[in-house]
Amino acid sequence: MGVFEASSKKHKRHEEMHGAFGFSASILVFFSFFGRIVADKNDCGRGWSRLEKSKSCFMVQTNHLRWAEAERECLSKGGRLSSINDDVENQFVFELARKANLTSPTFWLGRLIRVTRTGAYEWHDGAITRFSEGFREAPTGTDMCLSMWLDFNRPEGSWIEWQCSYTSGYASVCKKTLKKTAFSIPTSPPSPPTTHLSRRCCLQTGCGQRCEPNERCVPDDMNCMWKTCIDHGVGWCLPSV
Repeated sequence: MGVFEASSKKHKRHEEMHGAFGFSASILVFFSFFGRIVADKNDCGRGWSRLEKSKSCFMVQTNHLRWAEAERECLSKGGRLSSINDDVENQFVFELARKANLTSPTFWLGRLIRVTRTGAYEWHDGAITRFSEGFREAPTGTDMCLSMWLDFNRPEGSWIEWQCSYTSGYASVCKKTLKKTAFSIPTSPPSPPTTHLSRRCCLQTGCGQRCEPNERCVPDDMNCMWKTCIDHGVGWCLPSV
């Protein structure tokens, strides 16, 4: 009796654990499914890395290009050479480039168009920010191309003005705004209108004017019911539905 009770309790515990596991697995699948939807909804696209705080996406281009060439590459991918709006973005871009194992410790950022009357910086992509901690030294002018340094004698993540036409070129970092894609319910295209070339027929048996097997003979008088129409009346061949 004791063995039977122990076996029953063990079986009961197994069922409880199985039920709990099944419930947990269901919850995991549920959240995994909806988590995937959210990720897809906000996805930057292949090759891009997302910074949630600024709702922006960044991509490292490892090939060495002049500034204008790198900008064209970014534009072809839906972005611009990266502006930097705050320290979070600066650190994110620095880490992204560092992990890319660039052959040169310098890469292109965007370009400063001007300094506003309030002292804020306007970037070439329209971003306006007062963040200037990236400058090791105060910028000497406006409309200058900027590069970020990963090492050498400058602090990591610092910026320096550089000639846009530098012939050897640098790697670069592109930036684009994260765009959320709204869900859409797919709809089937409207069915094309169906036409049927009708011809005369007669209802009586043995008549030469017969309908095809997939048709039925409908009397001229559409107000009468099929079963009450006279057998020798005439009608039209219509599809059987």
